[in-house]
Formats: sequence, C-alpha cells, structure tokens
Amino acid sequence: MEFEIHSVETAPAGAQAHLGALRDRIGFVPNLAGVFGGAPAAIESLNAQQGALRSTELTAVEREVIGVAVSVANTCPWSVAAHSTFLAGQGGSPELVDALRAGKPVPDQRLEALRQFVLAVVGTGGRGAEGAIAELAAAGFTAGQALEAMTQASFTTLANWVANVADPALDQAFVPMAWA
Repeated sequence: MEFEIHSVETAPAGAQAHLGALRDRIGFVPNLAGVFGGAPAAIESLNAQQGALRSTELTAVEREVIGVAVSVANTCPWSVAAHSTFLAGQGGSPELVDALRAGKPVPDQRLEALRQFVLAVVGTGGRGAEGAIAELAAAGFTAGQALEAMTQASFTTLANWVANVADPALDQAFVPMAWA
C-alpha cells in the first residue's frame, strides 16, 4: 500500500478545505499533512488538534519540547526534524534542541520535568508515572497543563505513527534538522 502526498487540489473533496486552511496558516502543506489529506476525517482532526493545542497554557517552546521528545521516543525521523525546526523557530536554544534530539536531559529544570513526564506517560501508557508527575508539579506545572502535555504527546504520537507508516519525504524546510 502506498500513501499519496496530497496537495489541496489532489485531496478528496472533503479534505481540500482542511488542507487549504493548513496551507494558509503555515504557508505550505508539509508532506506529512499531505498524507493526512488522503482522508477527510484525518486532516480535519489534525487541524482541530493543532488549533486546540495553540490555545493551551503551555508555551510554544514547551509544546515543541514535547514534540521532539515524543518523536525521538517513537523513532520518527520526519517528526524529529519538523519539531526541531519549530522549536528552534520558537527560540529554543541549540543546546536544548541538541539534547532533546539525543534523548538526553535538557539544561532547563522545568523543561526537563516536562520531558520526563511525557516520556513516562508514553513509555508506560500512564501507569507508573507517579514520580514524573511529582516532578512536574514541583516544576510548577498544574494538573491542567499536565492534561495539555498529554494531549500534545498523543497528537505527536499519531503524527509519528502516520509518518513512520507512510514515510513521506522530508520537506525542504525541515532538511537542515534531518535526524537519523
């Protein structure tokens, strides 16, 4: 089975408006979004989740820390490159980006607590993450932010699965952050 990378024009009718909205929002249709465009419900869900996640109490840097950490945990080169690009664009330091991409602790204690929390949840399905939850709370995160972090992690995991299954080419915008 091959997964087509759709443009706004080649997507099924029910997906075209959603791909168009994504293109209008970020300036292009990334190849992974083009794959999601093969099913109207998939691209609609992708857009809805992205919109909801932009309105969380988590900062853009915190959301991208989750994106890189989860993508590394899921061994997803496409998503590691994309989230690394977004993190750098949001002001994430080269040291932060490099540590995340290497799966190592990050220099900021608050971001490290967040990284450890999402890795514990992803790695255990949420069971046995009590220590990471305590560290997250000690770092100043609220229960609501923990829920938002898990929502970001689940969104990233879905994108990782699709990228790993469909294996779209890495977009030129993400090539400088290619990861293997």
